[in-house]
Amino acid sequence: MDMLERLARWRTFADDCLDGYPWEVEEFLMDVNSRSALQESMTASHEDSPVDHRVIAAELVAIDASVRAIFDIEAFPKMSRSEWWLRYVPSYAARDFCREFKSAYGVTIAARSKFDLDVDAMTQLSANGVAPADICLKVAEEQWYVTQRPALLFRACQRSLSIDRSARRALWSWATGKVSESDLRAALGK
Repeated sequence: MDMLERLARWRTFADDCLDGYPWEVEEFLMDVNSRSALQESMTASHEDSPVDHRVIAAELVAIDASVRAIFDIEAFPKMSRSEWWLRYVPSYAARDFCREFKSAYGVTIAARSKFDLDVDAMTQLSANGVAPADICLKVAEEQWYVTQRPALLFRACQRSLSIDRSARRALWSWATGKVSESDLRAALGK
């Protein structure tokens, strides 16, 4: 992975955190470690790379500032203060992440995320009798938060809709643009 790819991954992580980190603790730990890898690659390749380090450094400072604003819970005090991304965690995240983090590390994080809001709304639509395919299509048409990436949509549907393995495969194929709306309807039912 080159420096620009690492920077893009860190930017995505920052956006996820600002919206209330929707993934699991394992992904979180890999994401924060990606910041360390970015730091190392910037230091190691400063003179060898054709990439303009000033531009990357400026963008990194901006991304870091947005993340630092919400990374205000000191979860790992033995980590170096200079590697704040390894020492602190966000003050809020998705419910499942908060439960898992509390269980693993004994640290309480407030449950607040755009992901949970969408899951709750999708669950309510399902409880009101709206068909799973109609829920998926509504969410996509209205460009809800969970439609930003196929994996977010898939995760939200798993949590809010009662669908079997075959339907989940069709849902993933639809979310990644491999099957049509009519294929989704056929797989999930009208």
